[in-house]
Amino acid sequence: MSRTPLLSTPEPGDILTMYLSVSATAVSSVLICPHEDIEKVAFALVVSARRLRPYFQAHTIHVLSNQPLRQVLQKPETSGRLVKWAIELGELDIHYKLRPATKGQAVADFILEFTKPQALAVP
Repeated sequence: MSRTPLLSTPEPGDILTMYLSVSATAVSSVLICPHEDIEKVAFALVVSARRLRPYFQAHTIHVLSNQPLRQVLQKPETSGRLVKWAIELGELDIHYKLRPATKGQAVADFILEFTKPQALAVP
């Protein structure tokens, strides 16, 4: 991995969970820290919306989350950072839906499934 995505730094003593998945052409792993922070979840959505802007601008996006994102982004008493993000996301057609419980293994499997094997160089 050239650049590992990191949303939060684990604290000393935290117990981390790793999910692994392998195939004939790829390996995948996801390391999960157990802490849930609604601001970090909102930040993940903002980063995704920025990087995938053409899709977010051209399509309706359903965000599946077990976190109350819609309520937090619509509160007038949220922090300045959340207000800025709420304005940015408010320009897009985003619908928030409750996500059923998922396992971290599904994330590892998803990454593995959509990792394409690189073309083999012929000497």
